[in-house]
Amino acid sequence: MRLRKKIPFLTVCPKRIFLIPFFCICFSLQTVQAAEPQMLVPVGKTVGVTMDTKGLLVLGTGSVTGEDNCIYTPCKGILQAGDLLLEADGQILENKEMFMEAVEKSQGDPIFLRLERSGIEKNLSVTPVFSAADGSYKIGAWIRDSIQGIGTVTYFDPDSQTFGALGHGVYDVDTDELMEIREGALTQATLTEIVKGKKGKAGELTGKVNLQEKLAHIQKNTKVGIFGASDGSVFAGEAIPVAETAEVKKGKATILSDLEGGKVKAYEIEIEDIRKNGGKEHKDLQIRITDERLLKLTGGIVQGMSGSPILQNGRFVGAVTYVMLNQPERGYGIFLEHMTGH
Repeated sequence: MRLRKKIPFLTVCPKRIFLIPFFCICFSLQTVQAAEPQMLVPVGKTVGVTMDTKGLLVLGTGSVTGEDNCIYTPCKGILQAGDLLLEADGQILENKEMFMEAVEKSQGDPIFLRLERSGIEKNLSVTPVFSAADGSYKIGAWIRDSIQGIGTVTYFDPDSQTFGALGHGVYDVDTDELMEIREGALTQATLTEIVKGKKGKAGELTGKVNLQEKLAHIQKNTKVGIFGASDGSVFAGEAIPVAETAEVKKGKATILSDLEGGKVKAYEIEIEDIRKNGGKEHKDLQIRITDERLLKLTGGIVQGMSGSPILQNGRFVGAVTYVMLNQPERGYGIFLEHMTGH
């Protein structure tokens, strides 16, 4: 049997010789060209937050005393907490006043409703009852069409002219559901009092929300914050690189917050623990307030500080989200990468 002579790889076929340098060039380019970090402006400004729900949110149902002094429950078995009322007799409901007008116009005849329940639309009807006490027709339901509060703007993206705030979603206090919004706005807010946090009781920022001085338009309410668009001059500032989660370390860091005289200031904190996956509440960072000025001012983390930017080693790390009730100087934060990836 004749043995076939083995031919060295580099001594034959020019095509094979060509493949070697070509592969090396491609590999070299891939290792050199690292992705540029996202650049965002850390804001830290305290603002008013006002949002109109998508439809009218049903908080609960009850009874109505009729003109015959009998007790009626018009919505029993029909409406339930968490329902979103979208239309009444074919009219789109934009606020509570429109619904109250539709109920009064019914004069006791059934009102046909289109609502959304757990993401599914339904068509139902409810018959109002005349209330002698109020002198008007009622259906025995508590509804809400908007929500207002105070929070902190986390970042502004100068390229897309967009912002992110809070670091967590806005949930209805009665139903504990993430609010579906129709529209909303960030407005000017003036702090009137800082209620210090105490063991077992969260503190809070209280103030006046000026609905006429709108700063930005809220477009989305998500589990990782509220987001929208704003003019570049409103949250102008120097953009810094966003840290990758692997770059965040335990140790000293700072937060930015607007608590003293309407100016955003930096306060020292300690990142005590890092979780690469903070779970559904995005408790990615465990933090502790170490700045004596802030502890004296607020007692720690208080409601309204949600969204305060967290910075470390010249990088934009994340945002403050929650406080530990039994240790108000401690709380949690979300990675900015998680927040911007909404």
